[in-house]
Amino acid sequence: MLLVNPQSRFQQKALNAVTMPDIPLNLACIAAVLEEDGHVVRILDMNVIETKHELVNRLSEMDWGVLGFTGTTSVILNCYHAIRVMKRVARRAKVVLGGWHASAVPARTMEECPEIDYIVKGEGEVTIKELVKAISSHDDLSKILGIVYRDALGNIVENKERSLIKNLDDLPFPALHLLPMEAYREIGFNTIAGYFKKDLYISAISTSRGCTGRCTFCADHVINHHTCRFRSPEKVVSELKHAVEKYHVRIFFFMDPHFTLSPVRARKICELIIKEKLHIKWACQARVDSVSPDLLAIMKKAGCTRIGYGIESGSPKVLKIMKKGASIVQMRDAIRWTKEAGMMAVIYLLYGMPGEMIEDVKLTRQLLWQLQPDYVNQTIAIPYPGTELREQAMREHLIRDDRWEFYNYPFGNVLEYPGIEKIFR
Repeated sequence: MLLVNPQSRFQQKALNAVTMPDIPLNLACIAAVLEEDGHVVRILDMNVIETKHELVNRLSEMDWGVLGFTGTTSVILNCYHAIRVMKRVARRAKVVLGGWHASAVPARTMEECPEIDYIVKGEGEVTIKELVKAISSHDDLSKILGIVYRDALGNIVENKERSLIKNLDDLPFPALHLLPMEAYREIGFNTIAGYFKKDLYISAISTSRGCTGRCTFCADHVINHHTCRFRSPEKVVSELKHAVEKYHVRIFFFMDPHFTLSPVRARKICELIIKEKLHIKWACQARVDSVSPDLLAIMKKAGCTRIGYGIESGSPKVLKIMKKGASIVQMRDAIRWTKEAGMMAVIYLLYGMPGEMIEDVKLTRQLLWQLQPDYVNQTIAIPYPGTELREQAMREHLIRDDRWEFYNYPFGNVLEYPGIEKIFR
């Protein structure tokens, strides 16, 4: 089975320079369970394929029985293109697509790309094992939870959803040996303080899955249903140690949407990193309402050098519209404490939420001046499939053009409402 990560690098080179290489940890997790089941698996990351000749060589390595793809809404057209190109080479292969986009709009996805044979909705580890077995044995597909497929008449069939994996500690470590680790090291990524250079091996780790937040612009619940499931601190640090010792990784990005959701657990992970003397550097994302000076101090001691916070807006009105659940005071405290602890504070701002006016933008700029973060990531609100924002936009006819090419992150051009033109003038 060949697992493919479609092209997802930014067209703006400046954004690539401050962004973690798009390491397909999700595909490495899928590969791990398939290898555990005895399958031969490879991962093809289109972000590091430089020539057509190199692509053809990789596709010609084996007679692939299954091509597996992943893709968010922002890269779904790249994904469709990759599927069509690769299907012309690997003609007998069945095509499987997973990820947030396909999970949110499976029928539309299959209609838009007829080359797709199956969609895996939600978490893929258990479903993909059952599906690959059914494909090879020509078994009945109707009993496999969490898949979408075409029946003998060509009708799209959507099976019942699969429950979330209860114990994440039961899963094997991601198959990092299948990833182009050397290429990721060479890509590297920079920050203002230069912590993440190109001379060290980089990887990613997921210490939990899901977020309990209710932000209207976020699609996390499409897969995780507004819940968060934790891996044990011992399992997390065991994986970190494995990556350090076997793959010489020294820089990690913690992919959790909310690493500090459980401050007690976050502290325990840090204590174990220190105890094991891993000497790593890492970055994570957190919410401003879940950090404290004491927690930030031990995170710094454990090697954390950069924390990203979803500030989103400096307007209490807009924060309420977003259902952000955080206050301006908490924002000020979290950024100040982070910088005092000696870590970089990165903030994310989101403009163009329905109802936001120029007065709200002025409040955001005012807050930005007060916070003085080390780096700012500014994006435009995009009504991704599965989000409450999309439901509102569809209901109130706020979408100017629903073609996926307008959903490109971070500067999608989808929403239209009275007053928005003044914000982006």
